Amino acid sequence: MNARCQPVWHVPRVACDVPWPQEEIAFVLPSILTFLAHFVPDRMTLSVQGWHLDETTAQLTLQVTTPRTRVRCPRCHTLARRVHSRYTRTVADLPWGPYTVRWHLRVRKFFCDQPTCPRQIFTERLPTVAAPWARRTLRLAQCLRACGLALGGEMGARLGHRLGLRTSPATLLRLVQDAPTPAATAPKALGVDEWAWRRGQRYGTILVNLEDHQVLDLLPERSADLVAHWLTQHPTVTVVCRDRSALYADGIRRGAPHAVQVVDRFHLVKNLREAVEACLHDQRPALQAAAAGTAQALTEVAGPVAAPPMYRGRHQCSQAGQQRQEAAQQQRHAA
Repeated sequence: MNARCQPVWHVPRVACDVPWPQEEIAFVLPSILTFLAHFVPDRMTLSVQGWHLDETTAQLTLQVTTPRTRVRCPRCHTLARRVHSRYTRTVADLPWGPYTVRWHLRVRKFFCDQPTCPRQIFTERLPTVAAPWARRTLRLAQCLRACGLALGGEMGARLGHRLGLRTSPATLLRLVQDAPTPAATAPKALGVDEWAWRRGQRYGTILVNLEDHQVLDLLPERSADLVAHWLTQHPTVTVVCRDRSALYADGIRRGAPHAVQVVDRFHLVKNLREAVEACLHDQRPALQAAAAGTAQALTEVAGPVAAPPMYRGRHQCSQAGQQRQEAAQQQRHAA
């Protein structure tokens, strides 16, 4: 706000004692500042001194201070009491209904009385409220990060505007990138598959913990050497779920010879489909005869009825042909 239009701070002195109708619950009418103090993140650290509501911009501004008399130096952790100066931080908070919330947070700078400390003047930290130099509270940043993780930049920003969280796609992506990486547990059941940098041209390898369905690592290439090297660094793996690629089978065999290799659900169903298809392809004459008998039993026209053309199944190539196809696919992925 500029100097020409200063907000009128409302600082009530006495609580309102308006009589309240008798209800089953005993309602209490505290002062407005005591009521507003329940909505700040840390009531032990912050104190609400005033408020200003702008109906034109639908914005609620709170004047907040820190009542602590002693704070610790962030460098040497020595308690400091001498105040150097004060300044005001503008911090955004979660919206309250249709109103956006801004804080005028009055913070102080202290002298560090430790002679050996290289930082002689420091600003008091509020670790439960806002990060240093941040323009938004921690709880607002957590909500924005959750939108970015769930929906991405563009869709997360659209949802944020509907919820009153004014932000941009770039801000959401930056918060997602700055999010701490969760600690990964030692994997026991591992899923190995390929993923495409560019479909049909370049592929990598994705490694997934099948116990919690979390991605453990992304390898830049589809290579048996990289898979074997990764498995040697994670000896806790006992079960590896993979596709039918001989390349991954070789890498798993070298990197974790004690691990049990299993086929994933997709390729298991694919193998079952191909086996049933091959079995039915071998029994084609019997199926045609059964189809002709069924057609004769159901039709009202006397005489033989020609059987309709049947699906003859996919072309079955030889084992040598399958090996040539897989070798060509691996060479294409390696390129």
